[in-house]
Amino acid sequence: MIDVVVVGAGSAGCVLADRLSAKGLSVCVVEAGPDLRPDSTPESIRGDSFYDALAEPGRTHGDLLARRVAGQTPRGYARGRGVGGSSAVNAMLALWGEMDDYDAWERDHGCVGWGWSSVERYFRRLEVPLHRASPEGPESVSGALVDACMMDGWSLHRGPYPLSGVPADAGPAMLTRDANARRVTVADVHLERARGRDNVEVRTHGVVDRVMIEKGRAMGVVLVDGTEIGAREVVVAAGAIHSPTILLRSGIERPGIGAGLQDHPSAPITVALKNPRDPHSLAVSAVARFSSGRHVADLQFLPINHLGPDAVGYGSINVALMKVSSRGTVKLNAGDPMGAPIVDFDLLSNDEDLESLTVGVGVLLDLLDSPAVSAMASGFYVDDRGTPLAEVAGSSDSVREWLRVSAGDYVHAAGTCAMGDPRSPETVVDPRARVVGVAGLRVCDASIFPCLPRANTHLPVMMAAELVADCW
Repeated sequence: MIDVVVVGAGSAGCVLADRLSAKGLSVCVVEAGPDLRPDSTPESIRGDSFYDALAEPGRTHGDLLARRVAGQTPRGYARGRGVGGSSAVNAMLALWGEMDDYDAWERDHGCVGWGWSSVERYFRRLEVPLHRASPEGPESVSGALVDACMMDGWSLHRGPYPLSGVPADAGPAMLTRDANARRVTVADVHLERARGRDNVEVRTHGVVDRVMIEKGRAMGVVLVDGTEIGAREVVVAAGAIHSPTILLRSGIERPGIGAGLQDHPSAPITVALKNPRDPHSLAVSAVARFSSGRHVADLQFLPINHLGPDAVGYGSINVALMKVSSRGTVKLNAGDPMGAPIVDFDLLSNDEDLESLTVGVGVLLDLLDSPAVSAMASGFYVDDRGTPLAEVAGSSDSVREWLRVSAGDYVHAAGTCAMGDPRSPETVVDPRARVVGVAGLRVCDASIFPCLPRANTHLPVMMAAELVADCW
């Protein structure tokens, strides 16, 4: 019998397969999407633009919809599919989060062993290479925004590390790329190494229906075609949207499963460029972090140099709230439990979230008046219909009203199988990622985060997988 079945070959699953097989455990990785090997990775994924990666057939869940804010029509929500998961299609931005993010996990949520003093060494252990993007010229969205921030006295971006005592930083971002400026996925580093061992099997195009549970113990998984894969232990690492659905279909009844859903809400501002960019060039090359006055680094600017081949001549600046209180849900579709789940983020339902993001938009409005940005842009808009930014930016009240109906997301779903004190009914997994009440079953991905860190989630998920693997 296999020692461990890992469900999902994304940011967590690939790390787990590598670390557990290195311990001598036999591992079977089951991935719903297609395979991806380094020698056959298409240019769309290896290259500069995440828009090209997202357009690669079969690499996202095309039927997945999500409602961002109350009253909004659900629309597509991009989640990586296939070997490498979202690390093969994301913007490659590398951040750790703030020290207090993890101290709060331990202090406020009962995640013993997950404070900053414990997780820092796992961040430093990460093997996916990071290289700083080259500075962009002033004609780009990134270059102009960074110049405006520098003129306003911001510090140069510190890379993936916590902002700590620095009020704000901006500059070229650290990206998950090699020295030749090519994307490196978590599968390139970890799953390739694991595949070289005799005790590792990778099954692609294998959609897991449920976990087999007998007498309170996980015994393996069942695929949608009826195939059973027996194992001594199961780790569900299918991401914060799909991991809770697997637990729900398995008949596990804990109130926290599918609850607690979070994402980083964003205010996307479309920028009309005076000098159009190559739609296949590097889309994200800089980042800026700053404070609303409520928390350190609770806001982020993400300038995007172009919007892909379908919107040549445009870029964008996203203002995102990185410290979030609002919660939503993931639920099974009652009419089709194997179909796409019902996803409702309920972003900005917390008043403090709305106020903080409103502050962030106000900071951006001031920067848009700078000579650097004025020289780069010919106009700013808030939707695909060409509504000028000025129509919603007349006052803080008008900004709030716009955000209430139009806020976007960062595709950083988390919190739906939250880790915490196992005595709490809302806890789904304990601090060793073990599902409460079911022996031999763990969950490891962003779904176990009790609250989102102030970071893009790729590196924190890999950190979590490193820590959980050490718990075996």
